[in-house]
Amino acid sequence: MPELKDLNNIYLIAAFIIPGLIISYMRSRFITGRMEKFSDAALGYLALTIVYYGFSIPVIGWILGFEQGLARTLLWWCLLIVGPTAFGLLLGVATQREWLRWTATKLKLRMVHNTPTSWDWRFANCDRARFVMVTLVDGSTVVGIFGVGSFASTNPTERDIYIEELMDIADDGTWSYRVEPTGILIVAKEIRYIEFKQEP
Repeated sequence: MPELKDLNNIYLIAAFIIPGLIISYMRSRFITGRMEKFSDAALGYLALTIVYYGFSIPVIGWILGFEQGLARTLLWWCLLIVGPTAFGLLLGVATQREWLRWTATKLKLRMVHNTPTSWDWRFANCDRARFVMVTLVDGSTVVGIFGVGSFASTNPTERDIYIEELMDIADDGTWSYRVEPTGILIVAKEIRYIEFKQEP
């Protein structure tokens, strides 16, 4: 890794690390929201940058056709900032929608899943309201609706959950809405497991 003492090294880092860093950051917004430490991920940023530049070769050739000036400088900055942002968004959406996994499955190939935990995968794919039943460590249960106003932590050390609307369970097992909508925050240490139900 080049040191920052030399101005040329700063230009090299701007050109070959920053685009990959931006791509990785934007992509992570659609998966877990977490990024690796820079020292651990620098090689990955470089690889992402090279792939991005590979797709950008026609644009680079077009920019080189401009004379030195403000327009060319702005286009270079767009290539270094705006382009990676858009590329990262595209990768994030593709990852969340599992387009590459779908393609691999059609080709009868197996891929390692990019989402690190089942918790991250399940809550990242809650595209509509779900009925959930949370069983607590003391054996009691909490039921309700996990919808757009709900939240599940992406912090791996604190898996708390906020359920936007609690429901009641009758003795015969039927679920019913409360007269006054009430949400609840459940801390990670109180959760034993969570069930997702199509219908209560």
